[in-house]
Amino acid sequence: MIVCWVAALGLLAGCAGEDLAKKNFERTTVKAEPGTGQGQVPSGPIDDPAVELTALRTVDACGLLGDDVVGNFTPQDDPTGSGWGMCSRSFVDPGGKPIRVLLEVGEGSVFPDQATSNIAGLPLVQTSVDETSCVSTAVTQRDPGLGISVMATHEQGGDPCQSGYVVLESVIGQLRANPPMLTPQEGSLLTVDLCESLASEELAAVLDTDEEARVMPSGLHFCQLSQDDFVVYAHARVGFPVSPTEGTKEIELAEGLPAVQEPGTTDMAECDVSWNHLELGEDEAELISLSYYDYAGEGDVDAACERATELAKAMVKTLP
Repeated sequence: MIVCWVAALGLLAGCAGEDLAKKNFERTTVKAEPGTGQGQVPSGPIDDPAVELTALRTVDACGLLGDDVVGNFTPQDDPTGSGWGMCSRSFVDPGGKPIRVLLEVGEGSVFPDQATSNIAGLPLVQTSVDETSCVSTAVTQRDPGLGISVMATHEQGGDPCQSGYVVLESVIGQLRANPPMLTPQEGSLLTVDLCESLASEELAAVLDTDEEARVMPSGLHFCQLSQDDFVVYAHARVGFPVSPTEGTKEIELAEGLPAVQEPGTTDMAECDVSWNHLELGEDEAELISLSYYDYAGEGDVDAACERATELAKAMVKTLP
């Protein structure tokens, strides 16, 4: 999600259209300096209930960026949420320089082996986006790599790595003390572990293979199931309700539950199935998408869509 944060700052063209996630952007690991990282990288197991996915799913990310998140930062606007676990806010530092902060609780694009120091007892990775922006990540899980990330941007000078560090340190402290929480509606996906759904008997019956699949989280509300020849991704989020558009097809996953099937447009056999899980208003809903990618080279798009639909129908049975 860091690439999308960069796009939100106007540093990249955007997250739609060209698949930026598949492009290779240069990443420069910043060595910890005095006042940022503290001591050596922790080498032991990460066993902190406050930063486990189960605890983080219901945390109010915008509540973590309150007026006093850093005592000498002056807020310039209200926090703006951009999905579960993500929020941004503008501040001014003691020297009068503006800072833009973006927080992701449950970052999935984490490389624990790049940690250079620690923050509040957790491995710390700091990565420069350019001269004005820095991403500071506290590693909360090593395999797969997960964490809590803060991107700080100073457009008019300043030390974005230092600013990101102090915000992240405050966020971790709040998570361990009394974090602000969201209250899910009945039937919400907010607390759901999608990996439990992908590992369920319902999906195993559809896959019908003796080979053991690897199921692992890649964020608060992301999970992937993989075998040698295919990968299945599941992603829950809040957004504008899905509906059929050109190039897609409306299908039915269960009685009264429509979904949108979208075949891939590349040479790979791939297909997405998305549906509205819970209506939140006229222009907002809890959504879920299941994506299927066949790497065997023997399947086609139609077969991928058929498999994605079967898996989506099975997944619906595991959800509230």
